[in-house]
Amino acid sequence: MNKQQIQNGDIVELTVDGVETIKGHKNNYADTTKPLTAGERTWSAWDMGNLWIGMLVSIAVYQVASGLIVSGMSWAEALFTIVLGHFLVMIFAVVLGHFGTKYGLTYPMLCKMVFGSKGTVVPSLIRGILGCFWFGVQAWIGGQAVNAILEVFLPFWNDLGFKGLFISFLIFWLMNVYIAGSGSGAVQKLEKYAAPVLILLSLIVIIWGLYTADWSLTGLLSEPSLQGNPDADFWKLFFPALSSMIAFDGGIALSMADFTRNCKTQKAQMAGQLAGAPIMTAFIAFVGICGTAGASLAFHESIWEPAVLVSKFDNPFIVIIFSLFIIMAVLTTNVAANLVPPTNVLATLFAKKISYKKAALIAAVLALFAQPWNALASAYDLIYNVCGLLGALLGPISGLYLVAYLFEHKTHVDLVDLYREDGGRYYYKGGWNIAIITIFLAVTAVIAAGKYIAPLNFLFNNAYVIGSIGAGLIYYIYLKIIKKREEETNYENNHQTRHDCITE
Repeated sequence: MNKQQIQNGDIVELTVDGVETIKGHKNNYADTTKPLTAGERTWSAWDMGNLWIGMLVSIAVYQVASGLIVSGMSWAEALFTIVLGHFLVMIFAVVLGHFGTKYGLTYPMLCKMVFGSKGTVVPSLIRGILGCFWFGVQAWIGGQAVNAILEVFLPFWNDLGFKGLFISFLIFWLMNVYIAGSGSGAVQKLEKYAAPVLILLSLIVIIWGLYTADWSLTGLLSEPSLQGNPDADFWKLFFPALSSMIAFDGGIALSMADFTRNCKTQKAQMAGQLAGAPIMTAFIAFVGICGTAGASLAFHESIWEPAVLVSKFDNPFIVIIFSLFIIMAVLTTNVAANLVPPTNVLATLFAKKISYKKAALIAAVLALFAQPWNALASAYDLIYNVCGLLGALLGPISGLYLVAYLFEHKTHVDLVDLYREDGGRYYYKGGWNIAIITIFLAVTAVIAAGKYIAPLNFLFNNAYVIGSIGAGLIYYIYLKIIKKREEETNYENNHQTRHDCITE
């Protein structure tokens, strides 16, 4: 390549000369932002698969499966929609994960390359805010499970009401902060050892569902609550639900570089993601289907929240076991998917001012302002409103990243220029990539308006799909026509200036 960076196999690394060149400029090179070397990479395809198992064997995916059924879909329609959505999001996860593995860099550094050294604040903060929001929501779900266990062992805990629930939430919150602050090694160990336990506990939910149906799978899946609303229009439910399913994990896919930077090869990150995610999505969605059917058969009501379902049992042993399942499922998802990304954002934006552990604590504190106890109002709100809003933000950004990385930069990154804060090819105009920021804001605004303007409802209902394709296509056209014309004009002007100087 050049004397400042070298490529060994799939990995590009800075040389000593490259680091010295960076230090000769104003830069954001620090312990929290520097690339991982080949020797520091420890993740294999198995580790990436375990990561997705931990993230997908989650209460949120369980609730989405149950929520689609409660909203009017049949179990088969819900399963198809969820698996298709998660399969499509793998396109973004693998491509953006390529950046992390090749250069050993985090998502905020990808933001800097695409949006500019100052413009990076736009996507970084959006991803950070969304991560903090989801972290708070998931921590509240985990806190509910902690509260259920405390009620079993401490009878007086029942009398504390909301205070007891809030204390339980803070206990679970601290568990997440500790693991996130310990770095990627702690996340790797958590995913590796929790994954088989989560699968086992998920199987218990399926077995319990079969038990309620007298051990008949046909009887379980034939339960009326799983057949959907015969009066509902499937296609009106399908497209917004599909977009929501993509957006559901769109934030994880967007910041996948935060994890793939630990991978030894591109094959490891690709194989681990493509093998782990779709299969586990189908599995945990089926767990949600069985839990919903079992609840209907055992308690004669459709229950889409696992914590509420657990509270229906009188047996303390069952309450403890299923509460532990909720705790482990939320913990493995929450740290990797929700707390690590905003932590990396803060650690990168304030690289020389705060440590990684302090960044994790700050991100966790910000999550408290999300007021997660108000977030999960209903299944419909979670799927069609919350995820719709996520799609309006994440879709355009995802499309812009794909086009920029694949077609504008052709997967090549100049690491020295990337760390510079005073110029270079990623400085654009005063540190801002005006074109890409304008496209992002415009597309996001139009899609968001679709929620309130009837003729544009289809835009919001398909937020992630339309946002990613629309923003990506607009930027691609900009690159091929406007930017190319600007570069040709600049070349001609520079050539003419040199000619005039020679003539004189």
